[in-house]
Amino acid sequence: MSSSSQEKVVIVGFGWVGQANALALSHAGYDVFYYDVQTPVLRYADTHQKTYDRIKPLSRVLEKDGPDTWYMVCVGDRVMPDGEQDISAIRKALEPLKEAKGGVILRSTVLPGHLKTLEFDYYVPEFLHEKKAVEECMVPHYFIVGSRTKEDAPRPSFFDRWENAAVKTFYGTPEEASYLKYLSNIWNSLRVAFVNEFGNAIALPTDEAAVSRNEAMLNFIFEEKGYLRYGRSYGGHCLPKDTHAFFAWHKAQGKNMAVIEAVHQSNLIHKKIEEKSPHLPEWFSDWVRPQVSGRAALAALKISVVRNTKRLLKKPFLPKEI
Repeated sequence: MSSSSQEKVVIVGFGWVGQANALALSHAGYDVFYYDVQTPVLRYADTHQKTYDRIKPLSRVLEKDGPDTWYMVCVGDRVMPDGEQDISAIRKALEPLKEAKGGVILRSTVLPGHLKTLEFDYYVPEFLHEKKAVEECMVPHYFIVGSRTKEDAPRPSFFDRWENAAVKTFYGTPEEASYLKYLSNIWNSLRVAFVNEFGNAIALPTDEAAVSRNEAMLNFIFEEKGYLRYGRSYGGHCLPKDTHAFFAWHKAQGKNMAVIEAVHQSNLIHKKIEEKSPHLPEWFSDWVRPQVSGRAALAALKISVVRNTKRLLKKPFLPKEI
């Protein structure tokens, strides 16, 4: 593939994830189109309407096909009441792309065991919070790529932009990328469920005074850090379904999923408590990019010097041979 000025991006699936990617890439100067079998609801029109106007719909998914076209599949999965993951919509979206001259990037959430049944070039799971998805897509916290291509295979130029902007980068197999996606989401689920369960052990949130007292005690230890604030159960598009699908699939493979299954059950119990306690606060967490103050840097340097000095004193100094 040639320069970014010639690259075209076709977003397949124009929901909130697809729109966030489309808006971010359009802001970056790419020619972006979208294809969806349904008429989309514009999620970010209040702040990005002018950018939406530049992103044109396609009547056929391969309408803009060419060697400089990248297809980004952002179709959602479904999780059944028993935890089974349904990826039929993702599979259907990928089917016509087998004939594409361009490359295929999968951004949908797919369990590691299902990926081998799908055809794509790169699996790049998203780590977006819905309320700040466009901003986080422009400047990602994690940039994780699971590749099926050869090392010298073409890759989209916006990968370089995302890698340079990301706090952390990981390259591996699609299965490894999927496990990292689920690890991040389930860790967030666990923290929310634990804090809420522990808070309820102190006192049920029968009134605002009880909520405030629980918050004060929990915040003393957790300092109001992300996903560690007492309040409502975890919800949204991702955490409930991903936690449920992950433990259900692995449990069916005979693996011990006791802790993760308990997280899911604890959250369901808290939802029932929440129904009787509408005064429980709703909270939102986003990615916190690391910022080190001068004082913190000096403190870290001091600790490093002390540790290394102690280590050197314990070992005899052996001069290098000349």
